[in-house]
Amino acid sequence: MTVLRHAFALYAVRELSRFTSAFAREREGSSLDAGLRSIREACLATLGMEFDTLTRFDAKSVVGLFAAPEQARVLARLVDERARLMVQHGQLAAGLDDSVYAGQLLACSRQRFGVPRDTRAAELMQREVGEPSVLV
Repeated sequence: MTVLRHAFALYAVRELSRFTSAFAREREGSSLDAGLRSIREACLATLGMEFDTLTRFDAKSVVGLFAAPEQARVLARLVDERARLMVQHGQLAAGLDDSVYAGQLLACSRQRFGVPRDTRAAELMQREVGEPSVLV
C-alpha cells in the first residue's frame, strides 16, 4: 500500500510539472479567470480534488486528508501560483492571503509528516517542477 501511495504522490508532482509553464503564460498574458481556470484544472489533474473546495478549509484539516507530503506540497504550490496571479492582476490582499495559506500548508505538512519526509518532498518538487517563476 505504501508503494501505491508513493506512486500516486510522484504522479501528482509530475503532473504539476506539466502545468508550470502554462501558469507563467496565464499570469502574463491572460485574464484572471483563465489563470484561475488553469489552476483549478491542475489541481484536479494532480490531486484529483477540487481546488476551491480544498482551499475553503484550514490548512491543518486539508493536510490531514493527504497520505503523502508531496500532495501537500503540490497544493501549496498551486495556492502560491494563485497568489502570484492575484498580485499580477492587482488583487494584493487576496495574494497576501494565499501566500499565508501556502505557508500554513507547508508548516502543517512538516508537522504531520515530519521534517525529514517533508524535506524529501521539497527536494522532489524542486527536481521535477523547478522553482516558481519570479514576479516582475
